[in-house]
Amino acid sequence: MNENTNHFTLLEYDPLKLLNKYDKICSIMEVRDGKKKFDPLWPISVELHLTDRCNLKCRWCTDAGLKKNQASLELDVVKSLFNEFQKHSVGVTLEGGGEPTMHKNFCDIVRYGASLDLDMGLITNGVKELNENINFLRWVRISLDASNADEYRYEKGVDMFDKVISNIKHMNIIRNRDKVYLGIGYVITKDNDKDLLLFINMMNDIGVDYIYMRPVEENNDLSPDFISLDAYKKLIEKKEDRLSTKVLLKVNERTIKDNDNLPCIAHSLTCVIRANGELVLCEKRKHDIVILGNVNNSSFEDIWMSEKRKKISKKLLNNTSTKGCEVCRLTRFNKIFYELGKLRTSNFI
Repeated sequence: MNENTNHFTLLEYDPLKLLNKYDKICSIMEVRDGKKKFDPLWPISVELHLTDRCNLKCRWCTDAGLKKNQASLELDVVKSLFNEFQKHSVGVTLEGGGEPTMHKNFCDIVRYGASLDLDMGLITNGVKELNENINFLRWVRISLDASNADEYRYEKGVDMFDKVISNIKHMNIIRNRDKVYLGIGYVITKDNDKDLLLFINMMNDIGVDYIYMRPVEENNDLSPDFISLDAYKKLIEKKEDRLSTKVLLKVNERTIKDNDNLPCIAHSLTCVIRANGELVLCEKRKHDIVILGNVNNSSFEDIWMSEKRKKISKKLLNNTSTKGCEVCRLTRFNKIFYELGKLRTSNFI
């Protein structure tokens, strides 16, 4: 094992993290079992779209429609949300929409969240430098999605690969390694899947904590060769003990649609707040978008505890309601909650 092995563990990405949220688990399972109508506890985390503005032109972008709005949340609205989230220990992922660092008040937002000791993560394309702001965050994931400058130019529409690599190196140097996880996101297409092993070695040499790889979603024309991805996965597993960087290559679970034909029991674990203020239960319900309210007009608490959310909760417990859902990261949580409810040996270890 590399002597510079970092502190990142696979548990950071494992559903077992839910064991730290015992009350939330019990509340969701009581809804599943019909003991109460909905889960009144706040989400574990919220995906906050600061702005729909972006400085890249990714070929597979699933938020192209949102970008046309050029919307951004007002600073006062974000501060008000942060005040609410801090009271209920809600984690906040700053993302898009567009590129969060392009929000005119990005630095003020991060610093205000830090003043509340709010747990924040950031998903960014890495084009803009974070400097000391990185140490106000729990984790940062840079969406790189290319192994070299040519791939980057083709996939992302601009010539910024060298700049982003330079920024990643700088972030790795200045971050507090005991506090901030630094990761790389890689959306795999049929055009950027040739040099994945070289890319992994490059990131390992830089010293990032992890690489999160997954096949492109919602774009069949760009889908990679899944046989090759399985082969890559086996090669990576063979060399894991020589890497300090953890490689998370999600293949099969990132192709399951329709929530695997299960009810959406876990829907209250998280939600999305768009840059126009809309509080959306899930961005993967393209066929039936659930907009619960707007934080520009109401508090998060009023929307989260509303009659509308209670009705939606009842609807989502019917497995037919997930027919048409795109690939969703909540599916693996739904499987856990569903299967636990079907156990015949609950009282045995």
